[in-house]
Amino acid sequence: MAGQSDNLNLLGAFASPFALRVKLALSFKGLSYEYLEEKDLHNNKSELLLKSNPVHKKVPVLIHDGKPVCESMIIVQYLDEAFAGVGPSLLPSDPHERAVARFWAAYIDEKLFSSWMMVFRGKTDEEKAEGTRQSFAVAATLEGALRECSQGKAFFGGDSVGYVDVALGGFVAWVHAVEKLYGLKVFDAAKTPLLAAWLECFGALDAAKAVMPDIEKLVEFARMTRQAQAAAAAAAAAAQGAQLKALYAKLKMTGEGELKLLGMWASPFVLRARLALSFKGLRYEYVEEEIFGNKSELLLKSNPIHKKVPVLIHNGKPICESQIIVQYIDEVYGAAGPSLLPTDPYDRAVARFWAAYIDDKLFSSFMMMIMGKTEEEKAEGRKQLFAAAETLEGALKECSEGKPFFGGDNVGFVDTALGGFVAWVLARDRLSGLKHFDADKTPLLAAWLKRFSSLNETKAVMPDVEKLVELSKRRQAQADAAAAVVQGNRSG
Repeated sequence: MAGQSDNLNLLGAFASPFALRVKLALSFKGLSYEYLEEKDLHNNKSELLLKSNPVHKKVPVLIHDGKPVCESMIIVQYLDEAFAGVGPSLLPSDPHERAVARFWAAYIDEKLFSSWMMVFRGKTDEEKAEGTRQSFAVAATLEGALRECSQGKAFFGGDSVGYVDVALGGFVAWVHAVEKLYGLKVFDAAKTPLLAAWLECFGALDAAKAVMPDIEKLVEFARMTRQAQAAAAAAAAAAQGAQLKALYAKLKMTGEGELKLLGMWASPFVLRARLALSFKGLRYEYVEEEIFGNKSELLLKSNPIHKKVPVLIHNGKPICESQIIVQYIDEVYGAAGPSLLPTDPYDRAVARFWAAYIDDKLFSSFMMMIMGKTEEEKAEGRKQLFAAAETLEGALKECSEGKPFFGGDNVGFVDTALGGFVAWVLARDRLSGLKHFDADKTPLLAAWLKRFSSLNETKAVMPDVEKLVELSKRRQAQADAAAAVVQGNRSG
């Protein structure tokens, strides 16, 4: 097999669909590697895993020449880049087609995995039924995606397996196991004929069969896990969480054409896209959306799946999801302004990891702090936010190597990802009287916040902090009023 001179190790678990993704990518690329099974991820994680992925402490982890790469789709992307001359390319060469592929891979993680977790771990029959309903809805959407991406050919990637095939391929064994466990045929030939045919074609590939886990073993594993969860009750059912928006590719090229951004002034995710456009020095038309009222026909047409901003439209073709948009801008306009992602594949993988961490941990704790229904929930959100900030302090120290930004001397991908939240961090500082990036606890982040905010490119697109404060007060007043009505109805 190819790649035998490269020291590749994979830490995984046989039942993990995310570890299977990486095995599939390695198999399709024809790469040799040493596989290290983590036998007990709940109670006895190996020292190598804890050292290689100290942030999430989970599989898969690819170790290449002693350097770890974490998160399944980041790993798949890394393999495609680091071994670009080995085996087939998994991501297409065209930037827009790559953005589309990343979108559907992220959709699979967000929607398919979460609906299955509801089926597996639902505490009531109603929750499990809702998970089943959502699974069929996701399958119907993916049927349309396969029709669009394959253009009548066998795979999402066309004649050969591509990035989306690998993303969905990680769940193939579990598709069969779910059918045996629950009688739930998610990819039904009557309802989703293209996906049913894809499942058969993908499963018949030698490269897939070489790494596919035994279905009966998975079924038995699921039954044993379900029994253990019932015995240990809800405390034993620690949520694994969906892999988010781990994405992105490399390509140096310049692009020309019409740019239009659909956004909403207060959205941190829209601000990310505006920051990327600003740092690259690109001109574009900005279209403000009324997200809490009537969404425009253009938005509904451009992002029919999520119906949310931001959406970048380049020469009439829409790109959705903020980090996908930032990556797209960096690829298509590689010669315009500074590069946001580094050139080295490993450095890119690290940058993607921390950008995903910001969405997974910082944003979720921020929302809990703001939207918590009780003071206890808000306090827990605040606690998690400070913990995430401390972790990012270490990331900044590691990535910057003593320079001003995560990207070093210049703003990079992680700076842009975190930069989307800068205005909201400042607004919450004013509302709460707390410093969320405290100079005493996180001095590097506090200095980064000042430095990033003072950049001309940042100031050009940053929303007014006072307006954000007023918006937050109005939303809180509305939430309090709604809660009072509910409480009054209960009392009555």
